[in-house]
Amino acid sequence: MISDYMKGGFRLVVEKNRLKAISDSVKAIEEEFGVKVIIDNDKGEVTIIPGSNTNFDQLMKAKNIIEAISYGFDYNDAQNLRSDDYTLEIIDLRDYVDKDKSNHISRIKARIIGEDGRAKRVLQELTDTNIAIGDKYIAILGLYENVKVAREAIEMLIRGRQHTTVYRWIQNWRRESRYRELMERLSRTYYEEGDEG
Repeated sequence: MISDYMKGGFRLVVEKNRLKAISDSVKAIEEEFGVKVIIDNDKGEVTIIPGSNTNFDQLMKAKNIIEAISYGFDYNDAQNLRSDDYTLEIIDLRDYVDKDKSNHISRIKARIIGEDGRAKRVLQELTDTNIAIGDKYIAILGLYENVKVAREAIEMLIRGRQHTTVYRWIQNWRRESRYRELMERLSRTYYEEGDEG
């Protein structure tokens, strides 16, 4: 069961334009995770309160899914966070800019989005992640390893690396990870056959 400390649940501050998307999925989240979700439209706050039988894992997953929706993902994508293999990573663009350069964030975002959204699409396809871009942040949702690579690629773009250099770097990572998977499968098969013999 949940400790007394967690009984009060979580309060998330959400951009007001995302409250409708959250309220559309409240019923499904409440039923699946045994929580109560309260939305305060005036304050732009969402409170998640555990039910009497809710465990810590359920409460955290409900929080993670609502957080993902608040960053711009739809409920279907956010649901992937039910699996422990998936993660949500937030890059706060304010950490990468000088305070006196107000237009710098929009320049960074333009680099990551690319012409007609092409750069963002390529990043998503190569890393097999979903990427949402907000006013001052970039959110990445996907399998843990893929999210790490997507974050590194985005940070390379922020630091001014060429798009082609970044894409090549991701493609090398993909080749290496496919090779590692293949070798792991082969060694498993070899040992399983060895056990039978």
